Amino acid sequence: MKPRTGVWIDDNEGGRIFGPGPAELLARVRERGSLRAAAADMGMAYTKATTILRRAEKGLGVSLTERSIGGRGGGGSRPTPEGERLLERYDAWRRVSELSVLDLYGACLAGIGDVPRLGCVVMASGEARRFGAQKLLEPLAGRSILARTLDAIPRDVYDVVVAARSVRVAEACRDLGVDVRMHDGALQSDTVREGLACMGDRGGCLFVPGDQPLVSVASLRAMGEEFSRYPGSVVRLAWHGVPRSPTLFPRDLFPALRAMAGDVGGSQLLHDRPELASRTRLVEAASERELLDIDTADDLRLIERELEGEE
Repeated sequence: MKPRTGVWIDDNEGGRIFGPGPAELLARVRERGSLRAAAADMGMAYTKATTILRRAEKGLGVSLTERSIGGRGGGGSRPTPEGERLLERYDAWRRVSELSVLDLYGACLAGIGDVPRLGCVVMASGEARRFGAQKLLEPLAGRSILARTLDAIPRDVYDVVVAARSVRVAEACRDLGVDVRMHDGALQSDTVREGLACMGDRGGCLFVPGDQPLVSVASLRAMGEEFSRYPGSVVRLAWHGVPRSPTLFPRDLFPALRAMAGDVGGSQLLHDRPELASRTRLVEAASERELLDIDTADDLRLIERELEGEE
C-alpha cells in the first residue's frame, strides 16, 4: 500500500485548467524546444496538446508558451516567463502537498494493511537520583514499575521501544519481549533522539515516561484514536483540562524533536512554540492517578497504598 496524490487547479465553474498532465507537457516543451515534440514524447496528438495549453492559458489569464526562433529545424516553442514561474510554483505546491499527504496517511491509516502502527518510545534512561536506586525495577504490587507501564501500552496501536542506559533495565525489557535502544546520552533530549531513531517512517510517536505505572490501556488507546481522527495534532493526556504526559507527536514535528538540546523533552518544544497550542488536543484520563509518576520512595509507597485500597 502507498498513498497516491495529485494537485489540480480548477476554474470558478469547476472545470480543470492545470494539473500534472499540463505541467508535464509544459516541462517537456522546455526540454524539447517544441510543442509538437513534447506531445509526441507523451504519446499525445499535437491538436490535443494545443487544446490543453490553450485551456490552461484561458483559465490562468496568461500565455504559457511562445515561439522561439532559430532552434532545431529553424524554430519551435518555449515556456514564457509566466509559464516558467507557473512550473516552479506548481512543483513546489505539489511537493509540499505530497509530503503533507504522506504524513496524514501514516496518521489516519496507522496499523491498517501494511501501514506501520504508531510508534511509542518509553523514556527509561534516567538515573533515579532522587529515588536512590533503579526505580523502574522496583516491585509494585507484584510487577516492576516499568513492567506495569509497558502493560498499559496497547500493542495493536503502538510499536514500542524502550530507550535506556541501564544494562539491568535493558535485560528486564528483553525478558518482557520488548525492544530496547541502548545509548549513553545523559539528557532527556538524548533519550528522545535515540527513541525516534528506532521509529522509522511512522505517522506519529507517543512518548511515555517509564515511571508512570498507573496510566491505563484505555487512555493510551484513546490517545491513538484521537490522533487518527485529527491527524497532524499533538495529543496529550490530561486531567480536568490540564495537559501532562504521555504526549503523542505527529511526524512533521520529528525533526524539531530531534533538534532539541539539553535536559528537556517534548514538553519544552510545546513551550517554545506556542503556536502548537492550536494543534494540541487533550484526552481526559479516567483518574488523576494515571498521571502520577514515581520520583521518590515516598511516591512509590503512596501508589502502593492506592493499589492496596482496591483489593
